[in-house]
Amino acid sequence: KTEPAADVTPDDRQWGAWYWFQNTRHIYWPMLAAGDFEQMRPLFAMFRNALPLACERTRRHYEHDGAFFPETMTFWGTHSNRGYGWEHGAKPDGDNINGYIRRYWQGGLELSAMMLEFFHYTGDNAFARDTLLPIVSAVVAFYDEHYPRDEQGHIRFSPAQVLESVWDADNPLPEIAGLRRVLAQLLRLPHSLTTEEQRRRWQRVASELPPLPTAEREGCRVLNSAEAIRGERHNVENAELYAVWPYRLYGVGLPDLGLARDTYRTRDIQFKVNRCWHNDIIWAAYLGLPDQARHHLAERFTLSGAFRFPAMYAFGDWPPDHDNGGVCQSTIQAMLLQPVDDKLLLLPACPPSWEVDFKLHAPEGTTVACRAAKGRILQLDVWPLRRRADVLIEEPWQIETGELT
Repeated sequence: KTEPAADVTPDDRQWGAWYWFQNTRHIYWPMLAAGDFEQMRPLFAMFRNALPLACERTRRHYEHDGAFFPETMTFWGTHSNRGYGWEHGAKPDGDNINGYIRRYWQGGLELSAMMLEFFHYTGDNAFARDTLLPIVSAVVAFYDEHYPRDEQGHIRFSPAQVLESVWDADNPLPEIAGLRRVLAQLLRLPHSLTTEEQRRRWQRVASELPPLPTAEREGCRVLNSAEAIRGERHNVENAELYAVWPYRLYGVGLPDLGLARDTYRTRDIQFKVNRCWHNDIIWAAYLGLPDQARHHLAERFTLSGAFRFPAMYAFGDWPPDHDNGGVCQSTIQAMLLQPVDDKLLLLPACPPSWEVDFKLHAPEGTTVACRAAKGRILQLDVWPLRRRADVLIEEPWQIETGELT
Protein backbone atom coordinates (compact mmCIF):
# COMPACT_ATOMS: atom_id res chain seq x y z
CA LYS A 1 0.00 0.00 0.00
CA THR A 2 1.23 3.49 -0.79
CA GLU A 3 1.62 6.12 1.89
CA PRO A 4 -1.38 8.50 2.14
CA ALA A 5 -1.01 12.04 0.90
CA ALA A 6 -0.05 14.64 3.45
CA ASP A 7 -3.49 16.30 3.36
CA VAL A 8 -5.45 13.06 3.99
CA THR A 9 -7.33 13.02 7.31
CA PRO A 10 -9.07 10.20 9.23
CA ASP A 11 -12.36 11.39 7.68
CA ASP A 12 -11.15 10.66 4.13
CA ARG A 13 -12.47 7.66 2.22
CA GLN A 14 -10.88 6.16 -0.85
CA TRP A 15 -14.27 6.11 -2.55
CA GLY A 16 -14.45 9.89 -2.29
CA ALA A 17 -16.66 12.45 -0.62
CA TRP A 18 -19.97 11.39 -2.21
CA TYR A 19 -22.90 9.41 -0.87
CA TRP A 20 -23.07 6.05 -2.59
CA PHE A 21 -26.59 4.96 -1.75
CA GLN A 22 -25.91 1.25 -2.24
CA ASN A 23 -23.42 1.54 0.61
CA THR A 24 -24.93 4.31 2.72
CA ARG A 25 -28.29 2.52 3.11
CA HIS A 26 -26.80 -0.26 5.22
CA ILE A 27 -26.04 2.14 8.04
CA TYR A 28 -29.65 3.34 8.16
CA TRP A 29 -31.95 0.34 7.59
CA PRO A 30 -31.14 -1.30 10.96
CA MET A 31 -31.84 1.97 12.79
CA LEU A 32 -35.57 1.25 12.45
CA ALA A 33 -35.63 -1.88 14.61
CA ALA A 34 -32.97 -0.38 16.90
CA GLY A 35 -35.22 2.63 17.55
CA ASP A 36 -32.53 5.10 16.45
CA PHE A 37 -35.08 7.27 14.67
CA GLU A 38 -33.41 10.61 15.34
CA GLN A 39 -30.24 9.41 13.64
CA MET A 40 -32.21 8.72 10.44
CA ARG A 41 -33.60 12.23 10.12
CA PRO A 42 -30.38 13.87 8.80
CA LEU A 43 -30.32 11.44 5.87
CA PHE A 44 -33.92 12.23 4.96
CA ALA A 45 -33.29 15.96 5.41
CA MET A 46 -30.34 15.80 3.02
CA PHE A 47 -32.53 14.36 0.25
CA ARG A 48 -35.38 16.75 1.06
CA ASN A 49 -33.03 19.72 0.73
CA ALA A 50 -31.75 18.34 -2.59
CA LEU A 51 -35.27 17.80 -3.99
CA PRO A 52 -35.66 21.16 -5.82
CA LEU A 53 -32.35 20.58 -7.60
CA ALA A 54 -33.38 17.00 -8.46
CA CYS A 55 -36.67 18.22 -9.96
CA GLU A 56 -34.93 20.91 -11.99
CA ARG A 57 -32.33 18.40 -13.20
CA THR A 58 -35.12 16.10 -14.39
CA ARG A 59 -36.80 18.92 -16.31
CA ARG A 60 -33.57 19.99 -17.98
CA HIS A 61 -32.30 16.51 -18.82
CA TYR A 62 -35.55 14.74 -19.71
CA GLU A 63 -38.19 17.47 -20.14
CA HIS A 64 -40.72 16.04 -17.72
CA ASP A 65 -41.63 16.28 -14.05
CA GLY A 66 -40.51 14.22 -11.10
CA ALA A 67 -37.12 13.63 -9.53
CA PHE A 68 -34.34 11.07 -9.59
CA PHE A 69 -31.32 10.85 -7.33
CA PRO A 70 -28.01 9.60 -8.76
CA GLU A 71 -26.29 6.66 -7.10
CA THR A 72 -23.22 8.78 -6.30
CA MET A 73 -24.44 12.11 -5.00
CA THR A 74 -22.99 15.10 -3.20
CA PHE A 75 -24.79 16.13 -0.05
CA TRP A 76 -26.33 19.08 -1.94
CA GLY A 77 -27.71 16.76 -4.63
CA THR A 78 -25.48 16.90 -7.73
CA HIS A 79 -23.81 13.97 -9.44
CA SER A 80 -20.27 13.17 -8.43
CA ASN A 81 -18.08 14.95 -10.95
CA ARG A 82 -16.04 11.84 -11.64
CA GLY A 83 -19.15 9.70 -12.23
CA TYR A 84 -20.87 12.21 -14.47
CA GLY A 85 -17.68 12.94 -16.34
CA TRP A 86 -15.28 15.85 -16.08
CA GLU A 87 -15.08 15.90 -19.90
CA HIS A 88 -18.66 15.14 -20.87
CA GLY A 89 -18.13 16.16 -24.47
CA ALA A 90 -21.02 15.63 -26.87
CA LYS A 91 -22.85 13.11 -24.69
CA PRO A 92 -26.52 13.96 -24.01
CA ASP A 93 -27.34 15.69 -20.74
CA GLY A 94 -27.82 13.15 -17.99
CA ASP A 95 -25.75 10.44 -19.71
CA ASN A 96 -23.12 9.56 -17.13
CA ILE A 97 -19.65 8.63 -18.30
CA ASN A 98 -19.64 5.90 -15.65
CA GLY A 99 -21.76 3.04 -16.99
CA TYR A 100 -22.15 1.48 -13.55
CA ILE A 101 -24.40 4.34 -12.46
CA ARG A 102 -25.66 5.71 -15.79
CA ARG A 103 -29.31 4.79 -15.13
CA TYR A 104 -28.87 3.64 -11.55
CA TRP A 105 -31.79 5.56 -10.05
CA GLN A 106 -32.78 2.74 -7.70
CA GLY A 107 -31.67 4.71 -4.64
CA GLY A 108 -34.68 7.03 -4.89
CA LEU A 109 -37.05 4.06 -4.72
CA GLU A 110 -35.26 2.40 -1.83
CA LEU A 111 -35.08 5.69 0.05
CA SER A 112 -38.84 6.01 -0.49
CA ALA A 113 -39.39 2.53 0.95
CA MET A 114 -37.20 3.39 3.95
CA MET A 115 -39.06 6.64 4.63
CA LEU A 116 -42.43 4.88 4.43
CA GLU A 117 -41.19 2.33 6.97
CA PHE A 118 -39.97 5.19 9.16
CA PHE A 119 -43.48 6.64 9.15
CA HIS A 120 -45.06 3.27 9.99
CA TYR A 121 -42.68 2.90 12.92
CA THR A 122 -43.03 6.45 14.26
CA GLY A 123 -46.43 7.72 13.10
CA ASP A 124 -44.82 11.14 12.58
CA ASN A 125 -47.42 13.05 10.53
CA ALA A 126 -45.27 16.18 10.21
CA PHE A 127 -42.46 14.10 8.71
CA ALA A 128 -44.91 12.52 6.28
CA ARG A 129 -46.23 15.88 5.07
CA ASP A 130 -42.97 17.82 4.94
CA THR A 131 -40.41 15.20 3.88
CA LEU A 132 -41.82 11.83 2.89
CA LEU A 133 -44.63 12.86 0.54
CA PRO A 134 -42.70 15.56 -1.39
CA ILE A 135 -39.82 13.15 -2.09
CA VAL A 136 -41.80 9.98 -2.77
CA SER A 137 -44.39 11.75 -4.92
CA ALA A 138 -41.60 13.21 -7.07
CA VAL A 139 -39.87 9.80 -7.39
CA VAL A 140 -43.12 8.13 -8.48
CA ALA A 141 -43.79 10.96 -10.93
CA PHE A 142 -40.35 10.44 -12.48
CA TYR A 143 -40.99 6.77 -13.22
CA ASP A 144 -44.53 7.52 -14.39
CA GLU A 145 -43.44 10.14 -16.91
CA HIS A 146 -40.02 8.85 -17.95
CA TYR A 147 -41.02 5.53 -19.55
CA PRO A 148 -43.48 4.66 -22.34
CA ARG A 149 -46.30 2.11 -22.18
CA ASP A 150 -46.38 -1.13 -24.16
CA GLU A 151 -49.28 -2.58 -26.14
CA GLN A 152 -50.87 -3.93 -22.94
CA GLY A 153 -50.70 -0.54 -21.28
CA HIS A 154 -47.83 -1.57 -18.98
CA ILE A 155 -44.90 0.70 -18.23
CA ARG A 156 -41.95 -0.34 -20.38
CA PHE A 157 -38.76 0.24 -18.36
CA SER A 158 -36.40 0.58 -21.30
CA PRO A 159 -33.67 1.58 -21.77
CA ALA A 160 -32.85 0.66 -18.19
CA GLN A 161 -30.21 -1.11 -16.17
CA VAL A 162 -30.18 -3.74 -13.45
CA LEU A 163 -28.46 -2.09 -10.51
CA GLU A 164 -24.75 -1.82 -11.39
CA SER A 165 -24.55 -5.23 -13.06
CA VAL A 166 -26.41 -4.91 -16.37
CA TRP A 167 -26.19 -1.67 -18.28
CA ASP A 168 -28.77 -2.45 -20.97
CA ALA A 169 -31.98 -4.18 -19.88
CA ASP A 170 -35.75 -4.14 -20.19
CA ASN A 171 -38.08 -4.23 -17.18
CA PRO A 172 -35.53 -4.77 -14.39
CA LEU A 173 -37.02 -6.44 -11.32
CA PRO A 174 -35.73 -3.90 -8.74
CA GLU A 175 -37.67 -1.08 -10.42
CA ILE A 176 -40.90 -3.08 -10.67
CA ALA A 177 -40.64 -4.55 -7.17
CA GLY A 178 -39.67 -1.19 -5.70
CA LEU A 179 -42.60 0.64 -7.25
CA ARG A 180 -45.00 -2.15 -6.28
CA ARG A 181 -43.90 -1.89 -2.65
CA VAL A 182 -43.76 1.91 -2.51
CA LEU A 183 -47.14 2.41 -4.17
CA ALA A 184 -48.83 -0.12 -1.91
CA GLN A 185 -47.40 1.64 1.15
CA LEU A 186 -48.41 5.06 -0.16
CA LEU A 187 -51.97 3.87 -0.59
CA ARG A 188 -51.99 2.68 3.02
CA LEU A 189 -51.26 6.18 4.34
CA PRO A 190 -54.08 7.92 6.20
CA HIS A 191 -56.28 9.85 3.77
CA SER A 192 -55.78 12.91 5.97
CA LEU A 193 -52.19 13.05 4.69
CA THR A 194 -52.85 12.56 0.99
CA THR A 195 -55.09 14.03 -1.70
CA GLU A 196 -57.56 12.26 -3.93
CA GLU A 197 -55.50 13.31 -6.95
CA GLN A 198 -52.37 11.70 -5.47
CA ARG A 199 -54.21 8.47 -4.68
CA ARG A 200 -55.66 8.28 -8.19
CA ARG A 201 -52.20 8.65 -9.70
CA TRP A 202 -50.69 6.02 -7.40
CA GLN A 203 -53.49 3.55 -8.15
CA ARG A 204 -53.08 4.14 -11.88
CA VAL A 205 -49.31 3.68 -11.85
CA ALA A 206 -49.69 0.52 -9.74
CA SER A 207 -52.15 -0.87 -12.29
CA GLU A 208 -49.70 -0.13 -15.12
CA LEU A 209 -46.73 -2.01 -13.64
CA PRO A 210 -45.64 -5.07 -15.62
CA PRO A 211 -45.43 -8.42 -13.82
CA LEU A 212 -42.23 -9.31 -12.03
CA PRO A 213 -39.93 -11.09 -14.51
CA THR A 214 -39.50 -14.83 -13.97
CA ALA A 215 -37.48 -17.63 -15.56
CA GLU A 216 -36.93 -21.38 -15.38
CA ARG A 217 -33.83 -22.49 -13.51
CA GLU A 218 -32.91 -26.01 -12.43
CA GLY A 219 -36.40 -27.21 -13.30
CA CYS A 220 -38.33 -24.66 -11.25
CA ARG A 221 -39.82 -21.22 -11.74
CA VAL A 222 -37.78 -18.44 -10.18
CA LEU A 223 -37.67 -14.66 -10.13
CA ASN A 224 -35.42 -13.11 -12.76
CA SER A 225 -33.37 -9.93 -12.60
CA ALA A 226 -34.99 -8.48 -15.75
CA GLU A 227 -37.25 -9.38 -18.63
CA ALA A 228 -34.41 -8.94 -21.12
CA ILE A 229 -30.67 -8.51 -20.62
CA ARG A 230 -28.18 -7.40 -23.25
CA GLY A 231 -24.42 -7.35 -22.97
CA GLU A 232 -22.09 -8.59 -20.29
CA ARG A 233 -22.44 -8.25 -16.52
CA HIS A 234 -20.26 -5.69 -14.77
CA ASN A 235 -20.88 -6.45 -11.09
CA VAL A 236 -21.91 -9.32 -8.79
CA GLU A 237 -25.52 -8.69 -7.76
CA ASN A 238 -28.50 -11.04 -7.43
CA ALA A 239 -30.96 -8.30 -8.32
CA GLU A 240 -33.92 -10.68 -8.51
CA LEU A 241 -33.82 -11.05 -4.73
CA TYR A 242 -34.59 -7.35 -4.21
CA ALA A 243 -38.17 -8.66 -4.19
CA VAL A 244 -37.30 -10.28 -0.83
CA TRP A 245 -35.37 -7.33 0.60
CA PRO A 246 -35.53 -4.35 0.63
CA TYR A 247 -38.97 -4.54 -0.98
CA ARG A 248 -40.46 -7.36 1.13
CA LEU A 249 -42.80 -8.82 -1.50
CA TYR A 250 -41.69 -12.37 -0.63
CA GLY A 251 -40.54 -14.00 2.57
CA VAL A 252 -41.74 -15.74 5.69
CA GLY A 253 -45.47 -15.13 6.17
CA LEU A 254 -45.93 -13.91 2.58
CA PRO A 255 -47.27 -15.68 -0.54
CA ASP A 256 -45.07 -17.86 -2.77
CA LEU A 257 -42.32 -18.45 -0.23
CA GLY A 258 -41.24 -21.51 -2.24
CA LEU A 259 -40.68 -19.38 -5.35
CA ALA A 260 -38.46 -17.00 -3.41
CA ARG A 261 -36.52 -19.80 -1.73
CA ASP A 262 -35.94 -21.50 -5.08
CA THR A 263 -34.68 -18.17 -6.42
CA TYR A 264 -32.24 -17.90 -3.53
CA ARG A 265 -31.14 -21.54 -3.76
CA THR A 266 -30.43 -21.38 -7.50
CA ARG A 267 -28.89 -17.90 -7.60
CA ASP A 268 -25.75 -17.58 -9.68
CA ILE A 269 -22.84 -19.15 -7.82
CA GLN A 270 -20.55 -16.37 -9.08
CA PHE A 271 -22.64 -13.86 -7.15
CA LYS A 272 -22.75 -15.69 -3.81
CA VAL A 273 -20.72 -13.08 -1.97
CA ASN A 274 -20.67 -12.69 1.81
CA ARG A 275 -19.04 -9.33 2.51
CA CYS A 276 -19.55 -5.60 2.19
CA TRP A 277 -22.94 -4.53 0.73
CA HIS A 278 -23.94 -7.96 -0.56
CA ASN A 279 -27.34 -8.97 0.75
CA ASP A 280 -27.33 -12.79 0.61
CA ILE A 281 -27.22 -13.00 4.40
CA ILE A 282 -30.22 -10.65 4.81
CA TRP A 283 -32.20 -12.64 2.24
CA ALA A 284 -31.50 -15.86 4.14
CA ALA A 285 -33.00 -14.33 7.28
CA TYR A 286 -36.12 -13.00 5.56
CA LEU A 287 -36.62 -16.34 3.83
CA GLY A 288 -36.55 -18.16 7.16
CA LEU A 289 -33.28 -20.03 6.60
CA PRO A 290 -31.65 -20.00 10.05
CA ASP A 291 -28.75 -22.33 9.27
CA GLN A 292 -27.59 -20.25 6.32
CA ALA A 293 -28.06 -16.96 8.16
CA ARG A 294 -26.09 -18.26 11.15
CA HIS A 295 -23.28 -19.61 8.96
CA HIS A 296 -22.98 -16.35 7.02
CA LEU A 297 -22.96 -14.31 10.23
CA ALA A 298 -20.04 -16.34 11.57
CA GLU A 299 -18.13 -15.62 8.35
CA ARG A 300 -18.98 -11.94 8.40
CA PHE A 301 -17.70 -11.37 11.91
CA THR A 302 -14.25 -12.66 10.95
CA LEU A 303 -13.68 -9.95 8.34
CA SER A 304 -12.12 -7.37 10.61
CA GLY A 305 -8.82 -5.98 9.41
CA ALA A 306 -5.79 -4.64 11.20
CA PHE A 307 -7.58 -1.60 12.60
CA ARG A 308 -7.78 -0.05 16.02
CA PHE A 309 -11.56 -0.55 15.96
CA PRO A 310 -12.67 -4.11 15.06
CA ALA A 311 -15.87 -2.92 13.34
CA MET A 312 -13.80 -1.13 10.67
CA TYR A 313 -14.03 -4.13 8.40
CA ALA A 314 -11.34 -4.48 5.80
CA PHE A 315 -13.20 -5.95 2.85
CA GLY A 316 -15.43 -4.44 0.20
CA ASP A 317 -15.42 -0.95 -1.24
CA TRP A 318 -12.26 0.12 0.54
CA PRO A 319 -11.62 0.13 4.28
CA PRO A 320 -13.13 0.98 6.63
CA ASP A 321 -16.12 -0.92 5.21
CA HIS A 322 -19.16 0.33 7.12
CA ASP A 323 -21.55 -1.84 5.08
CA ASN A 324 -20.55 -5.09 6.74
CA GLY A 325 -21.67 -4.13 10.23
CA GLY A 326 -24.97 -2.74 8.97
CA VAL A 327 -25.69 -5.89 6.97
CA CYS A 328 -24.98 -8.05 10.03
CA GLN A 329 -27.22 -5.89 12.19
CA SER A 330 -30.10 -6.07 9.69
CA THR A 331 -29.67 -9.84 9.50
CA ILE A 332 -29.74 -10.41 13.25
CA GLN A 333 -32.82 -8.21 13.58
CA ALA A 334 -34.62 -10.17 10.83
CA MET A 335 -33.68 -13.47 12.46
CA LEU A 336 -35.36 -12.29 15.68
CA LEU A 337 -38.39 -10.26 14.53
CA GLN A 338 -40.03 -9.55 11.18
CA PRO A 339 -42.98 -7.20 10.70
CA VAL A 340 -45.24 -8.62 7.97
CA ASP A 341 -48.32 -6.55 7.14
CA ASP A 342 -49.94 -5.99 10.54
CA LYS A 343 -48.32 -9.04 12.17
CA LEU A 344 -45.02 -9.48 14.00
CA LEU A 345 -43.22 -12.78 13.35
CA LEU A 346 -41.19 -13.75 16.40
CA LEU A 347 -37.93 -15.71 15.90
CA PRO A 348 -38.62 -16.50 12.21
CA ALA A 349 -35.00 -17.40 11.40
CA CYS A 350 -33.45 -17.92 14.82
CA PRO A 351 -31.72 -21.29 15.37
CA PRO A 352 -33.44 -23.11 18.29
CA SER A 353 -30.00 -23.80 19.80
CA TRP A 354 -29.44 -20.06 20.35
CA GLU A 355 -29.97 -18.19 23.58
CA VAL A 356 -31.29 -14.71 22.83
CA ASP A 357 -32.28 -11.69 24.89
CA PHE A 358 -33.38 -8.65 22.90
CA LYS A 359 -35.64 -5.63 22.62
CA LEU A 360 -36.59 -4.41 19.14
CA HIS A 361 -38.87 -1.75 17.73
CA ALA A 362 -41.65 -2.43 15.23
CA PRO A 363 -44.34 -0.46 13.34
CA GLU A 364 -47.11 1.42 15.15
CA GLY A 365 -44.80 2.50 17.96
CA THR A 366 -44.39 -1.10 19.10
CA THR A 367 -41.55 -2.63 21.08
CA VAL A 368 -40.98 -6.35 21.58
CA ALA A 369 -38.68 -7.68 24.31
CA CYS A 370 -37.97 -11.39 24.38
CA ARG A 371 -35.74 -13.89 26.16
CA ALA A 372 -35.54 -17.37 24.70
CA ALA A 373 -33.33 -20.47 24.78
CA LYS A 374 -33.38 -24.09 23.63
CA GLY A 375 -36.46 -23.65 21.48
CA ARG A 376 -38.56 -22.13 24.29
CA ILE A 377 -39.66 -18.57 24.88
CA LEU A 378 -39.02 -17.69 28.51
CA GLN A 379 -40.08 -14.05 28.58
CA LEU A 380 -42.10 -11.91 26.17
CA ASP A 381 -43.09 -8.29 26.71
CA VAL A 382 -45.00 -6.38 24.03
CA TRP A 383 -45.92 -2.71 24.24
CA PRO A 384 -48.55 -1.44 23.66
CA LEU A 385 -50.49 -4.40 25.04
CA ARG A 386 -52.97 -4.43 22.15
CA ARG A 387 -50.14 -5.51 19.86
CA ARG A 388 -49.53 -8.73 21.80
CA ALA A 389 -52.26 -10.40 19.73
CA ASP A 390 -50.32 -9.52 16.55
CA VAL A 391 -47.21 -11.47 17.62
CA LEU A 392 -46.94 -14.83 15.85
CA ILE A 393 -44.42 -17.30 17.23
CA GLU A 394 -42.63 -19.17 14.47
CA GLU A 395 -41.84 -22.87 14.67
CA PRO A 396 -39.94 -24.58 16.20
CA TRP A 397 -40.04 -21.98 18.97
CA GLN A 398 -42.87 -22.39 21.46
CA ILE A 399 -44.26 -21.22 24.76
CA GLU A 400 -45.16 -23.98 27.13
CA THR A 401 -47.99 -23.45 29.62
CA GLY A 402 -46.72 -21.97 32.85
CA GLU A 403 -43.23 -21.39 31.45
CA LEU A 404 -43.53 -17.77 30.34
CA THR A 405 -42.61 -15.03 32.80
